Amino acid sequence: MPSEKTKYSIQVVIILAIFFFVLFNLVFKLIIDLRSETIRKKAEQIEKESLRQEFIADIDNQYNRLLELYEAKEYEKVIELIKVFNRFDRADFKQLPKIKKDIRLFYLKKKLEFIPKIQLNEYMELSKEIEIQEDDSTEVFIRTPRYGQYFYTSDLPVVFEGVALSVTGDFSDDIVWESDVDGRLGTGKKITARLSTGPHQITATSSNGVTTGHMVTRIMIEKDPEFLKKYRRQE
Repeated sequence: MPSEKTKYSIQVVIILAIFFFVLFNLVFKLIIDLRSETIRKKAEQIEKESLRQEFIADIDNQYNRLLELYEAKEYEKVIELIKVFNRFDRADFKQLPKIKKDIRLFYLKKKLEFIPKIQLNEYMELSKEIEIQEDDSTEVFIRTPRYGQYFYTSDLPVVFEGVALSVTGDFSDDIVWESDVDGRLGTGKKITARLSTGPHQITATSSNGVTTGHMVTRIMIEKDPEFLKKYRRQE
């Protein structure tokens, strides 16, 4: 009859055998899984490279198709094609950077009229629908004064108001206003300034920290005519 020590040794051996059996199975499964994952990734890379080569071989036709849609102003379809160019690392093919910026500008202008009615985060969600990668442009728009607007000196100060937008946020508070005659007028989305008489080229500039955008308008400041001076004295 085996002794207690012998029984204990047998139990230890059995436990160790079970432990190593389970460990072996776990390691074996891990190796199989890793190998399967490696094979899967390699297959995906091969397929991706095959699609890439197929796209590059037909890239001129794809680009011409994109131009046709762009000229027809079918921007949603253009955006879908641009995503394909981005996916295959051809985001800068020919005139694509300019086309992307033009489309972005179109959507920004289209949504400007809604900005006072919605919250900024809602606007940003709308902007994300465009999903054109690598578009970090800053677009600046001057709301007032209008291009070619005339002011009399009695109308001063002139109100300057603008909007500066990017996919990363609203940078209107950072707009810098400058006159080619009087120099820097101030900073902000809405300012007032007294200008000297004569024509002025007004430039509004802002940046999202990566790119800088600007817009230019022209206005005229004139001295009050005599009839207006008399009229104001009578008021």
